[in-house]
Formats: sequence, structure tokens, C-alpha cells
Amino acid sequence: MFRSPHEHVGYLKSEQFAKDLLKLNKKVKGILEDEPRCVFLQSPAYVFGDIHGNLEDLHFFSDNIWNLGMALTAGNFVFLGDYVDRGMSCLEVVAYLLAMKLMLPQKVFLLRGNHETRDVNGWEEHYGARSFIYQCRDRFGDELGYKIWETTNSTFDRMPLAAVIDQDIFCVHGGIPRPVSDSLVEGGRIKDILNVDKVSGINPPYEHEDDDYQQVASDCIWSDPASEDQEAHSVDRRTGYGDSLRGGGAICFGHKAVTNFLQQQGFSYIMRAHEAHAEGVAVSKGARVFTVSVGFSSPGHAQPNCANNNSCL
Repeated sequence: MFRSPHEHVGYLKSEQFAKDLLKLNKKVKGILEDEPRCVFLQSPAYVFGDIHGNLEDLHFFSDNIWNLGMALTAGNFVFLGDYVDRGMSCLEVVAYLLAMKLMLPQKVFLLRGNHETRDVNGWEEHYGARSFIYQCRDRFGDELGYKIWETTNSTFDRMPLAAVIDQDIFCVHGGIPRPVSDSLVEGGRIKDILNVDKVSGINPPYEHEDDDYQQVASDCIWSDPASEDQEAHSVDRRTGYGDSLRGGGAICFGHKAVTNFLQQQGFSYIMRAHEAHAEGVAVSKGARVFTVSVGFSSPGHAQPNCANNNSCL
């Protein structure tokens, strides 16, 4: 079905597909809620950037990485978030990844991106037909479509924010969070992430979410490495953090923040997504931060009227 969706249009537009999505979300929700907010795993591991509703990306990976199936492929699979919006197959991508998580819960890890929040994937005015909420309603009608959208977001609320491979490589969608607890406290920033509520709306937050830990979660999914210009003019030399060009309270992190974080946690590298790069991978901050982009560079993902518009995330 996922390999040749055009041959299964009847099912993919049916009420049965909607019911299956609701059942799938219900089952995966419990698995995700039982995971820590930062998961720990061993290599070998494959790390994937933003999918953004592009089923062709998953086909490519399936053909070239897990052609025998994920279950028979050595290693773990870490997806860095942003599964929906921008692409035209958001429902299929969500269904595929959640199905993989359900079948292989100790092998497939789905981190949360900024598009796994209601404020972003519900922004139909901006993304139009490429927004997740539009595709849910367009496929299943307003009432059932909204139920699919809200139920899936409830699953997103439970996704972990970060992963650590071999106690050495920190994986996250956006970047390293500002500290909440004293930096000398055992566990440091990882402990802060682990203390984030297991059910977090983030944007918008639920009433039960603590402001400090909502900031930690938001930094994980929204922040970016500081550019050289930001390093020179806007990054606080004491903390290594500054305001992001994205606005909305997002932050950027510079050399000092990276050094402090890696030294404190005893890690060597940071792997993240969240930004588009023509070459597919960008290296920054002294070759310690790797940015992996997938769906951004895929055909059909260009956004109209986004030139010089920082809100086109």
C-alpha cells in the first residue's frame, strides 16, 4: 500500500483507513508514554532528518537501507522529527512510521520536531493544502478529519525529545536546551530533558506543564546553531545562547553553549535536523554539530512566498 499508494486510493480515502489510524495512534501512544523523554540506545544506528510528508523519501530508505525490512536490518532507526506538513502524503507517512514503531518499539525511535505541535501543524492559513490539518479534513471531512488530527497530535505529545547513541552522540530535532537546574548538578541538561512532562503540548502547552520544562522542550524542537554573524553580535558570551531569527522566543546556540553541553555530558557530537541544506548534511561549531536534512530538499517541497520569511519553518 505504501509502495504503490495510487493502487490503494480507495482504502486510503476510506473510513476504514481513518479507523485504522485511530487504533494505531491508541496503541503507539502507550508505547511512547512509557519511553523516557531522552532515549538511550546503542550503535549501529541510522539517523534520519525531516520527512515532511514525503512518502518518496521513505521509499528510498526502504529500497536502500532496510530493503529486507527493518526487523532484519542490523541497527536502530532514529527519526529526528517533522513528519508532517509541507509534503502531500502526511497521513501515509504518519501511518507508516507509527506502524513501524508499533511492530519494532525497541528498534524504531521517533523524536519530536516543531511540526509535531498543534500551533504548527494546525496552521492551515500558512501551509494551505500542505498543512497536516488540511489533509486530515480534506481526506476524511471536517468532523472525522479533526478527530484524526487531534488524536495524532495526542500521540505527538508523548514523543521523546532526544536520543543518545553510545553515550556519545546527542540526537535532537532542533538543538540543546538552556539549563534549568544548576549546571553542576549530576545529569545536567539530560536530566532536565528527562524531567519534561511525559505528555507535553509545548506549543501550546497544557496547563499542567511547568514553565521551565516547557522551555526545555521548546528549545529541543526549535533552536538552531548560531550563524557566524550571530556569534559576533547577538550571542551572549557568558551563556553561549542568543535570540533566533525565527522569532517567537526561539533561541540559537553558539560555540560556548556547545562546548559547555558536550563537556558537561561527556558527549562528542550533536546530530540534529530542522534546517534545509542543499548538500543534505551541514557541519558546524568545530565539526561538532551535524545538521541532517531530508524532506526539505525533496521535489515538491518548495514553499511559495517564503523568500526572506523566517516563519517558513
